[in-house]
Amino acid sequence: MADPHPFDSLRRDVAAFVAARDWRQFHSPRNLATCLAVEASELLELFMWTREGEGPHPPGAGPPRVEAIEGEVADVLISLLNFCAVSGVDPLAAARTKLAALEQKYPVALARGSAVKDPTRAE
Repeated sequence: MADPHPFDSLRRDVAAFVAARDWRQFHSPRNLATCLAVEASELLELFMWTREGEGPHPPGAGPPRVEAIEGEVADVLISLLNFCAVSGVDPLAAARTKLAALEQKYPVALARGSAVKDPTRAE
């Protein structure tokens, strides 16, 4: 039977991985926030000097390999889960709360198709 809550299962797997290696001693919120920023930067680095759109692209200027992106996304997610575990943050609840606030801040009628940071202000 499949796990009814795969996200919770992943959180448990990450916690077990950390515990088995006795790494919790190194997991302060500051260290994990730093780790998260570094991992996010490594994801961004995959896109440095690439060109958008269809090719042909000069060597090294095309999109990164999907496998490389997946590896960095995994690093970011694992780092975030470790940070949340140490900080006592439920990432799903935090995301739902933030999304509700963003729904209020960026109503569809004002924000659809616009990159304006404050949709109530005309530019």
